Amino acid sequence: MKRIVTGLLIVTLIFALVLTGCQPAETPDTVSKPIVIAALNGPTGMGMVQLMDQTDKYDITTYQAPDEVAGKIITGEVDMACLPSNVAAVLYNKTQGQIVAISVETLGVLYLVENGGQTVNSISDLAGKTVYGSGKGGSPEYVFQKLLNEAGVTDVKIQWMANHSDVASTLMANTGAIGLLPEPFVTVVTLKNPALRVAVDLNEGWLEATGLDLPMGVLVATKSFVEERAEDLEVFLKDYRASVDFVNNNPEEAGVAISQWGFIADPAVATKAIPGSNIVLYEEDTSVSKEMLKNFFQILFEMNPASVGGALPDDGLYY
Repeated sequence: MKRIVTGLLIVTLIFALVLTGCQPAETPDTVSKPIVIAALNGPTGMGMVQLMDQTDKYDITTYQAPDEVAGKIITGEVDMACLPSNVAAVLYNKTQGQIVAISVETLGVLYLVENGGQTVNSISDLAGKTVYGSGKGGSPEYVFQKLLNEAGVTDVKIQWMANHSDVASTLMANTGAIGLLPEPFVTVVTLKNPALRVAVDLNEGWLEATGLDLPMGVLVATKSFVEERAEDLEVFLKDYRASVDFVNNNPEEAGVAISQWGFIADPAVATKAIPGSNIVLYEEDTSVSKEMLKNFFQILFEMNPASVGGALPDDGLYY
């Protein structure tokens, strides 16, 4: 009897070990050392708010200008960075392939806002009008120009300004003014001045014109980080997914966190800005990001090769 029992125990133990060996390995919860990340003070950074107090794992700094962030990733001062999508292509070409695009993290955030009246309800309605905007030489200019071309509108006067804040101020101060603005500036100005309204969603226009969503922001990493710290990247993507879901599914709570970390002063404004910020992550199906980005880069390249660094990135860019 003892032999039978012992034999059964051994068989059970072997069976349990076999089953355990068949289970997929769990993603670890720790990193080998803190991951250094540069984010922009806007929607691309807002999706990371749950990571910012995890200082044992992440060292996240926010910056106002894309050029500041680009410089950090070029020099290797940071492991990862949040950038406008076309800048990722420029840096890939500039560094001879030392940048990897991990995922689109922000879809379209651009809107046309009108102060008073109902004169603009489509891109076609802009014929003969003046539009205030910022971002000349960057994605806002090319996205707007693409939609103007699609609509056959050639007589719009675009007055480019230094930054989004200048556009917001001009828009609020002048009845009848039309401004090209991203979130969260759209929410800020429409809450401050009830006469302002969102006239056109450029993101919907891009989808209609191209058949794909508009990829405005992308998460990139240095090639060395991706190759040498693959497990750390896996931990990050799991945590980042949780943070993105938290922001999108709990806007009031996330609005408080976004305010606490200095993205938007008023939590109520932050909460209202979340839906239009289109914060996403495609860590499980990277082909979604790749398709959007390749389409985006092709369009920009045809408009101005310099907008993507002079050449279309090859597949080495994509994670």
